[in-house]
Amino acid sequence: MNIEWKALPGLPPPAPEETQPGVAGPFAGIHGNALIIAGGANFKDTLPWNGGKKYYHDDIYTLHLPANGGTWKSCRGITSLPCPVAYGASASVDAGLICMGGETETGLTDKTYMISVAGDRMIITPGPSLPVPLSSAASAALGSKVYIAGGLTPDGASRALFCIDTENLAAGWHKLADMPTPLINSVMVAFGGKEPGLWLAGGRTRSEGDDVSAIRSEIISYSLKNDTWRLEGKLNDGKDTLALAAGTGAAVNDRFIALFGGNDGAVFNRVEKILSVMARESDPAMLAEQKKEYISLQESHPGFSRDIIIFDTETGKCHKAGEIPGPAQVTTTSVSTPYGIVIPSGEIRPGVRTPEVRVAVIK
Repeated sequence: MNIEWKALPGLPPPAPEETQPGVAGPFAGIHGNALIIAGGANFKDTLPWNGGKKYYHDDIYTLHLPANGGTWKSCRGITSLPCPVAYGASASVDAGLICMGGETETGLTDKTYMISVAGDRMIITPGPSLPVPLSSAASAALGSKVYIAGGLTPDGASRALFCIDTENLAAGWHKLADMPTPLINSVMVAFGGKEPGLWLAGGRTRSEGDDVSAIRSEIISYSLKNDTWRLEGKLNDGKDTLALAAGTGAAVNDRFIALFGGNDGAVFNRVEKILSVMARESDPAMLAEQKKEYISLQESHPGFSRDIIIFDTETGKCHKAGEIPGPAQVTTTSVSTPYGIVIPSGEIRPGVRTPEVRVAVIK
């Protein structure tokens, strides 16, 4: 496989602001030939360890493909999300982009809705609420059906898999077989064909009382026919096992899974550990030293894994297919289009987003 990288126009500044820092955790998808990016969160003023506030957004942007010199259209002041939200799940069906759950200023949400494009108009259609509020879940669509797996609930990480048929929304959500382990920030893709199913790769788990998350390397599959899960292998670069969370990926040629980047936990786990220690520390001098170490870890963060991993669902083998050009984007959702796999905005270092939109054309 050869991968050619292209750049689409970056996200524009939301009027009346003059800069666009980018967003983490946006909804992303396609309806017709309209690429849609909506919501997300960022730190506009200063970084979080310096007291910066996290801002949640309700902006919707559209870009008609192929871009051919076109620019993003902002729907601010015309149409917006029902509320500012980030870290939800999204999947594209013929009727539009299905947006599910996420995190708002007041906590997790179970709300769902569909964004559709009609000419120059955006239409927001409310859908059935999720069975439980969810953020950082994995999602994919197969035909008219949308699946959402794992994620963070008010009670911790989830093992649940839910499905809804967008052509029969009145029937609501259906619970399917639980995953073998709870997962947050994993990548899900769907395959049709003779044996339609879902595939999940990576992610993280953190049980109550744990100081750090376990970053996962497992690749698991779900059979739509049998309602069962199976371990298919582990992420690797052809030699060494890889553990990755919060990356993004897409199905290729009804056989392969292309995975782009992710967080390997090397710094993330150290930050989690020191935050857990700080939460239990009562000595002001020790707390000051620990905070200094925490800030140093964040400010010296090298960025996330740039590896591109291709997994063959027929042979169960992985190989490294190069690196992402420039900083890897995590906590975003890739979008499969006729023009390539679009990777929009996202986080490139702790607290730092990018407005860049990349396209990977796999040949």
